[in-house]
Amino acid sequence: MGVVNTKAAAVANADALPTIMTSRALMGGDVKCCIGTVEVAAGDDDTSVFRFARVPSNAVPLSILLFNDAITGGTVYHFGLHHTEANGGTAVDADLFATTVDLSAARATAGPLNLLFEALNIDQAGKRLWELVAGLTADPQCDYDLTATGATVGSGAGTITVILLYTVG
Repeated sequence: MGVVNTKAAAVANADALPTIMTSRALMGGDVKCCIGTVEVAAGDDDTSVFRFARVPSNAVPLSILLFNDAITGGTVYHFGLHHTEANGGTAVDADLFATTVDLSAARATAGPLNLLFEALNIDQAGKRLWELVAGLTADPQCDYDLTATGATVGSGAGTITVILLYTVG
């Protein structure tokens, strides 16, 4: 083995002659933040959908932090994307970010769960939402809702908060 000088694509692009422009979403872009809080009621049924934030299809997710109260029996929640209600409200990919997240134990501010790479591979970092959705070959130029779908909602009430950090490009 030898000493290497390995570059990420954005650094290699900056060093190229002539310089290759890298999308601002990946290098020097403005970070945007969405914070969404929903209440789970004790009577909510399985397959209920909880909508936290609306984001454009060209958003590049950086972090998705999850905070929650302990929800009795709430052992299986999926986190992903749904179409907005204006676009039919159906699932785009209901478990794109995370599957089988257990919300039966509380996550306080000292210990949130970062959902971004629960279901995605790390080589997906830097991809736009539309690039993460299976089957899309071009940006549909629409908004999506960041959602949780309760496969096993549980029998207790509680609060779920999601903080999404992203850039656009």
